Amino acid sequence: MFKLVEYLSAPIYQKKISGEIPKPSNYQCFPGAWYHKALSAKDFWLGIEATVTLPLFVPDETRYEYVPNEDGSTVEYKKYLDTPSVYLGGSSDYETDIGFGWFRGIVNNKMSDEKITFRPFWRYIFLDETGKMQNLYKGTTIQQTNFYFFPGDKLHIHLYCPEIDYLQFRVELIKPTEIVKYVTIRKQLALENDWPSVLLTEKILAPGNGRATSEYKRVNAIDQYHNEGRPTQLTQAFVTDCVWEDTFLFREHNNKLIKVPFDESRFIRMLCPNKEAFIIKKTDRSESVKIIPLGYKANN
Repeated sequence: MFKLVEYLSAPIYQKKISGEIPKPSNYQCFPGAWYHKALSAKDFWLGIEATVTLPLFVPDETRYEYVPNEDGSTVEYKKYLDTPSVYLGGSSDYETDIGFGWFRGIVNNKMSDEKITFRPFWRYIFLDETGKMQNLYKGTTIQQTNFYFFPGDKLHIHLYCPEIDYLQFRVELIKPTEIVKYVTIRKQLALENDWPSVLLTEKILAPGNGRATSEYKRVNAIDQYHNEGRPTQLTQAFVTDCVWEDTFLFREHNNKLIKVPFDESRFIRMLCPNKEAFIIKKTDRSESVKIIPLGYKANN
């Protein structure tokens, strides 16, 4: 298997690859969220790389619940029922979701009253020693403020196979946000002169990756609490432009690691549950995704 340094330096390959499996021709939406997914064929891919600028999220002020506060106090927390996520995935035997969820944070030693930060997470599925299926969710902790990322941050991200049956996620901040609210928060975290550390996660169990065929994806979503697998709820929440640049898939070719453009020749575009909720803008090297469930005409 290839080392991280080889993924970081893999050359771009533009020629046709003999035997490459065509992208899917159709898809079925999974209910319970508003999401845009670019999904590859199931082929001998070893990972995915992209540069992504994280979006802003505006909640629906009519969709919320009060829940116990995480700090143990008696004051309840106002939790919106919609929440954004930006993530990658690499599915072989089982599905994996690895990227960024929207969370509260600790600023000046105090839990924020609202969600303020995109924090890395990884959700993965496998069979344990008894044959029971496990569906686990992990991520960086709320105390790891050096891994707080914000709307407007430009990140270089890699999801790659470091060894058979495993994936690993690497995140590097290459340009910090210029949005005043989040510049201020980063200063309060004493990070204004010290960009967040490069994140390299633990090796994440992902059976089949590097051994069998795998599919890879990039996803923008508005997830909905208590609603997975149920009909997607209409919401006034929306997500501004999330910009994807220079997205590539990795694979072995002639005993060397290469990367190939992950463009519309290699992915099927899933717009769920209604294509009218998405605004897609494309250039030669980038694509922006905006999610507005009520339709772009009302909010554009």
